[in-house]
Amino acid sequence: MTTGHKISLIYSGITIGLVLIVGLVFYFFASNYIRNLYFRYMEEKAHAVAEEKFSKDELDPVKYRNVVLRRKNSIPTSKELFIRVDNRQQARRSLSVYLSAGQIDELYANRTVNFEHGQEVGTAFVYYDNTGTFAVIVLSRNPYGAEVSQTLRWTLLFLVLVSAGVLWLISRLYAMRMLDRIDRDYQIEKMFVNNASHEINNPLTAIQGECEVALLRDYEVSDYKDILRRIEAETNRVIGIMHDLLQFSHVRGNEAVAEGSCPVSQLIREEQLPGLEIDIRQDFTVHGDPRLLQIAFHNLINNAVKYSGGKPVSVTACNHCVSIEDHGIGIPKRDVPHIFEPFYRASNTGAMAGHGVGLSLAKAILDKCQARLHVESDEGRGTRMTIRFRP
Repeated sequence: MTTGHKISLIYSGITIGLVLIVGLVFYFFASNYIRNLYFRYMEEKAHAVAEEKFSKDELDPVKYRNVVLRRKNSIPTSKELFIRVDNRQQARRSLSVYLSAGQIDELYANRTVNFEHGQEVGTAFVYYDNTGTFAVIVLSRNPYGAEVSQTLRWTLLFLVLVSAGVLWLISRLYAMRMLDRIDRDYQIEKMFVNNASHEINNPLTAIQGECEVALLRDYEVSDYKDILRRIEAETNRVIGIMHDLLQFSHVRGNEAVAEGSCPVSQLIREEQLPGLEIDIRQDFTVHGDPRLLQIAFHNLINNAVKYSGGKPVSVTACNHCVSIEDHGIGIPKRDVPHIFEPFYRASNTGAMAGHGVGLSLAKAILDKCQARLHVESDEGRGTRMTIRFRP
């Protein structure tokens, strides 16, 4: 399993776990609230039942009628009990059918007791009447609580499943994409450093060798001049590599899109190379830093001329598109996906001079200017590079 998959699964698992915990906490408090609310309705029903039974002879007809209506409009009950508790010891046996010993003690302490009896819930309290003291017990089924709890459970399950699916997609689309990009950038940077070290090390080694040869013995002036020319050539090579590296690093490190604009014809006509055929069918303005764009066009056109084998290279501009086509050695198919990687050189370039930075620098500049670079190549027949600029 790749690192991206592992992180994706861990992220999804943690988030789904948090959603599940929050859902369970919500379910607990919601169920508890519904249960307590039902008990409050039960208490109201119990008091209404007690008033209706024991206060008939004490209330006028209108008030008694209101008590009856209040009892009828409250929640339905399955059983209503009135147990005389003047003799507490004797009453305990009857109360123990519904209440525990602790609940009976609470009842005798004049507290309202809410309890569960089988599949029913009930409430009990002590009612004092002029005919005696009674324990009023009301039992009822709680269909609302069961229905609401079941609805909450299914809703919670649905939310967890939907969250799992959405989080998996998000992690798949974004987390893994980000990790893949980080891994790709890391590999590019690793290759960049390794290749840069190799490219710089070669001319430095050559310079060191020439210096050692010069110090071995005394030479003629002409020999020293030859040695210095070779040292100069290798020094210029190092300077060229460092210049390309600095430009590439600057372009890649600058996240902001360069501002400015200039006609595309100006960028193309700056290149005066042998065998270059320029056809500006429709001039248009390109947006970006003209200096960087000039570097990109120079690298692409110079690369086409270098590998054209002396054959003409055509540059055509039309409809916000620039096409650079040569009929040279072309690029092997296996190399095409890698030609914009720093220091990568196609397998058929042989001993031709180059550092492998020009195309990657051009691609980086065009990306900053929101232009798309597309390559078509056939080994032995030539290459076409098409740059599409945004209107």
